[in-house]
Amino acid sequence: MIKIKNFFLKVPKWLYYVIPAFILALVLSLAASNANGFAEWYSCNVYPVFVNTVGRLSSVVPFSVCEILLYLVIIAAAVGAVLSVIFLVRGKGRRKKLLMRILSVILCFAVSVYLAFTLLCGINYYRTPFSVVSGLDADTYTVQDLADLCVYLMVNTNEAAKNIETDETLTVRLGGKLDLQSECVKAMEKLGEEYNSLAGFYPNAKPVLASEGMSCIRILGMYAPFTVEANYNVNAPDFAKPFTVCHELSHLKGFMREDEANYIAFLACIGSDNEYLNYAGWIYALLYAANAFYSAAGEEAYLQLMSYADEKVIAELNANSVYWKKYETPVAEVAAAVNDTYLKTQGQTDGRRSYGRFVDLMIYRLKSVTQDP
Repeated sequence: MIKIKNFFLKVPKWLYYVIPAFILALVLSLAASNANGFAEWYSCNVYPVFVNTVGRLSSVVPFSVCEILLYLVIIAAAVGAVLSVIFLVRGKGRRKKLLMRILSVILCFAVSVYLAFTLLCGINYYRTPFSVVSGLDADTYTVQDLADLCVYLMVNTNEAAKNIETDETLTVRLGGKLDLQSECVKAMEKLGEEYNSLAGFYPNAKPVLASEGMSCIRILGMYAPFTVEANYNVNAPDFAKPFTVCHELSHLKGFMREDEANYIAFLACIGSDNEYLNYAGWIYALLYAANAFYSAAGEEAYLQLMSYADEKVIAELNANSVYWKKYETPVAEVAAAVNDTYLKTQGQTDGRRSYGRFVDLMIYRLKSVTQDP
């Protein structure tokens, strides 16, 4: 009995946090991926508590809290590394103690990040897909189905283009025309009236100060789980911003799959009362579908499709291509590879290609609409 007591007295106190926290995160992760119904129950009953507490608190300020915290962590890590080297050089007889202290800080931070990610994001990857919630039946489709979708999207995109104002380049410049955050929240709340799983509180999306950095790695938006925030790239083409914000807000309802976040954003935008959100929804969907059609049917068929596009649509898509072309760099390739690996570790086995399943969902939706009596 005395030996056991002495053993516990010798165990570093920080391990009393690290070990239980790691075990808790691991057990929750395993339960989410293996226990039927656990992830869905958690997403519907526990995760909303974090959205309504942490999300509400971070929503009070107009800037991205997560971005600022990231900068502080980087600064703290740099300062800590320098001080650690200095103390280790000067410490001599205390080096072992100093190394243990450094190790304790690193492990406590790493485990805290793992636990927070699990609670605020990781479990949600295994919840019931929105395609099931919305009653879409996954099925194979033909090139003709894809062509029908493109025609449907083209007609609606051209119609939406008539209702928006553009500059001399025929592209959208939102400026003071749209309260982006407010209108996107309204659109998501309206969609929540149709789908109960999307109902409830939505915080304002946050513009990122380092948006140029986001463009360099070809990212339009990002869900920040540690502060429960939806962040977006302010430098990106304006036509894409409403869609991006709605996409990121969908993650705050526990739908982490990228294809489904795109689909939810599409529904929110085309169902909005705002003409700029309507346009964003239709043209962004067309962009995805037309690219898929190009791969499936070839250049000639693609060019024939695009010959029916409104001049505003053509100008917008060309400007979008020009914008992202300058960011085709090795850095962007590395970022894409990292994102691909991340998505695969979270159960999306096809990685970045999961974004493309957005087209599948739109085809299933179109089929369901046209087959209704």
